[in-house]
Amino acid sequence: IGVTDAIRNDTTIPDERLSALVVFTRTMVSSRGLPSKDDVQRFLKGGYLEQHMLDIIQAISVKTISNYANHLFHTELDDAFKNRQWRVR
Repeated sequence: IGVTDAIRNDTTIPDERLSALVVFTRTMVSSRGLPSKDDVQRFLKGGYLEQHMLDIIQAISVKTISNYANHLFHTELDDAFKNRQWRVR
């Protein structure tokens, strides 16, 4: 199973470093940017730097703006990505 499928299906990601990235990113979203000190330390111990936390904030911000704009204007999904379209369960 691919990494993006594992992320979407909330299944194990074999690569520990990528798994730490996914866990911390989910924590940032679910905590609305207020991870615990333990969350931060686990992420840093996973081989990441503080700069990476800022990168995650930027990525979340860009994705949020993009999603809001696309929802507002009912933007059609590009054909190249239709097979990966998110389905609300």
